Amino acid sequence: MGVAPDSEFRYRAGLIHALGEAAADGHCYLPQPELLKQVIKLLTTQSHTPEEDAITDIIKDMALKDDLIREKGEDQTLLCYKPTYFHTEQNLAQLIQSRLSQPVAQDMPRVRDWIERFTKSRKIQLSEQQRQAVEMAAYSRVMILTGGPGCGKTFTTHTIVSLWQAMGKSIALAAPTGRAAQRLGEMTGLEAKTIHRLLEFDPKTMGFKCGSENPLPHTAIIVDEASMLDLFLAYSLIKAVAEGAQLLLVGDIDQLPSVGPGQILADLINSGRVPVVRLTQVFRQAQQSAIITAAHQINRGQYPTIEPISDNPVSDCLWHGGGHQPEHGVQAICELITDPIPRLGFNPATDVQVLCPMTRGLVGTRNLNTVLQQLINPPSPNKVEITRGGNLLREGDRIIQLTNDYNREVFNGDLGIIQSIDTVEQEVIVQYGERTVVYDYADLNEIALAWSVTVHKSQGSEYPVVILPIYMQHYMMLSRNLFYTGLTRAKKLAIVVGAKKAISLAVRSTDDQERYTRLRSRLVQAPGRPPVAV
Repeated sequence: MGVAPDSEFRYRAGLIHALGEAAADGHCYLPQPELLKQVIKLLTTQSHTPEEDAITDIIKDMALKDDLIREKGEDQTLLCYKPTYFHTEQNLAQLIQSRLSQPVAQDMPRVRDWIERFTKSRKIQLSEQQRQAVEMAAYSRVMILTGGPGCGKTFTTHTIVSLWQAMGKSIALAAPTGRAAQRLGEMTGLEAKTIHRLLEFDPKTMGFKCGSENPLPHTAIIVDEASMLDLFLAYSLIKAVAEGAQLLLVGDIDQLPSVGPGQILADLINSGRVPVVRLTQVFRQAQQSAIITAAHQINRGQYPTIEPISDNPVSDCLWHGGGHQPEHGVQAICELITDPIPRLGFNPATDVQVLCPMTRGLVGTRNLNTVLQQLINPPSPNKVEITRGGNLLREGDRIIQLTNDYNREVFNGDLGIIQSIDTVEQEVIVQYGERTVVYDYADLNEIALAWSVTVHKSQGSEYPVVILPIYMQHYMMLSRNLFYTGLTRAKKLAIVVGAKKAISLAVRSTDDQERYTRLRSRLVQAPGRPPVAV
């Protein structure tokens, strides 16, 4: 393109690109030595290797012009941020600090009296941790409720909602995805929205109508699946919470972190500044579920107790060896869907979700979708089908929305069923829950088959039956929190397909690569200068 290999323009573009790539991996910044290493690797050609000093000089110059922001870390290493990431992280920390500094006036004897009356009239019991959470919700400006499956997060959240209603608060419920919002609504009996809908996302400006100038008209806000919050969504949310309102974040810190930059829930908990109740007691009815027992074992780094599959399984968490080779895994999944699963009373077309660590490979989502489409929704003379971009779509197929489409109000991760394909009008009509959405052929790149989806895409959702293939072919992606997240998506039955070696590897692999974020240390530090406009 006529740009010299050693041009300053190219070096600058390389630096911005490397920081962008780091953000895609969840980082808010890169330490300067790492940034240099990545940029040199990125910009090296056969005839030219950039010099470290030349790149360092450009970093200094960009920092002077505020094209890039540098600050010293705890060990005096220089940390390099894109300006929006720096200001958003700093402002988020200051917003949280200022919220935490405003106490909530509360009549605790009255609250305790209400808890006694409520539990008595409903004939329910709260554990010590649950009671602590409900009491804390009465007087905390910002609070976190966390814990694994079977520890009563749902029940506790429900009780907090009842308390807040009794206190006359106006309550808003939200979650990062449509599926998670739907679940939150079902468990509380109140309307729950996606965070984007709650904050009134405007596709014209690509921004939110609700913010510090136009705060949410609610005095209490609950956000579920808070582990999915990234830096920018968390900032937009907290900025829109009215002065004097209360915010409860509910989430499981051991699940996969957000797709976007940051690890908000973990940083808030680890800062020690935000009140946290961690539910650890697994309740009796949950102890009878092998899915929940296995999930807690995985979390502790133990090989999970999973019953080998048989003709009459008694457990809700089963293991199918599936051979050591991925092709055996594909065969095993097909056999499960054709025989044991229907025999156990489940419908493969509506109840079963195959969750994969990755998209590529024989036991990746791409290949499995083609195989499962043929098996669960085979071609038929009365089913219209079309091929677009090498992908075959057929009436009756389960599909997933791949992007946020604010005009159609369907969001990344939403699952639907193709109701009909109109070849004359060139439209595909998809049923999402109660509503139908029409896609022109030109927009079909927004959807993909969803007989099999990645574990990342499944976060915030639950399915009656989950099949989880775990093979050495996935070793790059295998980690404890991925295995844990995938397994806990199952409501009634989980079947793990794969070699013991791969399962052991997943259990042992903690996600070693810590995300580069400074929210925790900013919260720990005393409040600094006032927020900078982003």
